[in-house]
Amino acid sequence: MQDDLAPLPRFASLTDWCRISGMGRTTVYERIGSGELRAVKLGARVLIDVQAGLAWLASLPSADIRCGRRKAA
Repeated sequence: MQDDLAPLPRFASLTDWCRISGMGRTTVYERIGSGELRAVKLGARVLIDVQAGLAWLASLPSADIRCGRRKAA
């Protein structure tokens, strides 16, 4: 496991990318398939382009989260 203060690698395994990004494996594969997340194959391994992935995450819209319950009309 990587130290939290260590620099991020250029490419990360799927397991490491899930830890870095907080995404689940199924979602990662879906985003790779849709072309939103850049990955390369090295033999049987899937490696995620970390910098491109972080830039993609940063480009996503902010969450619109509202607190409390809505009052019945």
